[in-house]
Amino acid sequence: MVPRDDKGRFPKGVSGNPSGRKRRQVEDDFMLLLMGAVTREDWIEICIKAVRQARSGDPVARKWLADYLIGSPIQRMEHSGAEGGALDIVVTYVNKPAADSTT
Repeated sequence: MVPRDDKGRFPKGVSGNPSGRKRRQVEDDFMLLLMGAVTREDWIEICIKAVRQARSGDPVARKWLADYLIGSPIQRMEHSGAEGGALDIVVTYVNKPAADSTT
């Protein structure tokens, strides 16, 4: 049970989902199949070949190794309106209350 404060909220620094999504059975099944098909020696050979290819200039091998070793870089995107200007934000109410409503 995840602790909560007196208002029912998660305290600062406490995740509401500490274990994350549980792996599905099909993921576990495929991982077992893959682990059975690729031996430790196979994986060592694959990694050595990737290093050789990366050293010889193969950009795919460099990216694969970098993603495994240091992780993918954060994707940054800039959002702007027409010709680089400000964005126009439009809010549409789905259940708009009547104009004379007091709620």
